[in-house]
Amino acid sequence: MPSTYNPPLVLTIIGTIFIGSALLVALWILLDICLRKGWQSMMAVMIPVYVLNALYLAPITVWTYIKYGRPVPLESEQKPSCHQKGNMESQEDRAPNLQQHRSNRHTGLDPGREGAHDNMSSHARMHHGSSDRPMFATITIAVCHCGAGCLLGDVVGEWLVYGAGISINRRSLWAEYLIDYGFALLFGIIFQYFSIAPMSGEWGPKTIWRAAKADFLSLTFFEIGLFGWMAISQTAIFEWQLRMDNVVYWWMMQIGMFLGHWTAFPINYWLIKTGVKESCA
Repeated sequence: MPSTYNPPLVLTIIGTIFIGSALLVALWILLDICLRKGWQSMMAVMIPVYVLNALYLAPITVWTYIKYGRPVPLESEQKPSCHQKGNMESQEDRAPNLQQHRSNRHTGLDPGREGAHDNMSSHARMHHGSSDRPMFATITIAVCHCGAGCLLGDVVGEWLVYGAGISINRRSLWAEYLIDYGFALLFGIIFQYFSIAPMSGEWGPKTIWRAAKADFLSLTFFEIGLFGWMAISQTAIFEWQLRMDNVVYWWMMQIGMFLGHWTAFPINYWLIKTGVKESCA
């Protein structure tokens, strides 16, 4: 691969615009979460998920974030969505009398059944929002979990292959596939774990296995779209000349991740319908 190759200037300009715009959107989401103190009301894992997905899926991420995930003040009457903390019962523990009063007033439960009601209502709060949210948004959010893992894994893997000069059959692309996939699967399982565990209240090997089952197929289908596009761009468009230390290369990666989102869409629909994935995970 010649090191002197430079892609056409117009592609460099367009790629810079696309990547720069996505960075600005991601920065806006991060600042908006910080200004709204989103860590107090959002499920923690959703903060990096929204920020990272804006880097390749900016318009849809902004729509999903504003409509279904934007943090609201804790004193708001709006009920938390499934993006918000599943352990909000900790706030109730600080005001047990108020919670008991609200529970008895709205449900008529006697004090002896209060503990069971607390557990059920906590579980309902974690999943509130998925029932009145369109399936398109539900699946989009589900794909975004593996998308965030894919993005981190691909960035780490790409630079590792480039820095170490790793290649298979004198081509770095095949090594990138293997290493990117491995890191993406690792990060994807981590994102799934910290999505499932707060909602289920179960932390440990059982939840890790659930996260792996939920993420394996989703991430694999995501990478099919990404890897397929990168193979086309490297072989058919740039004839193996485009290096990964060029902005156009990362624009191609951005396009590939966008395509990967849609190749992962059907399998996530199936995973949710069959109960392998939580509808708000």
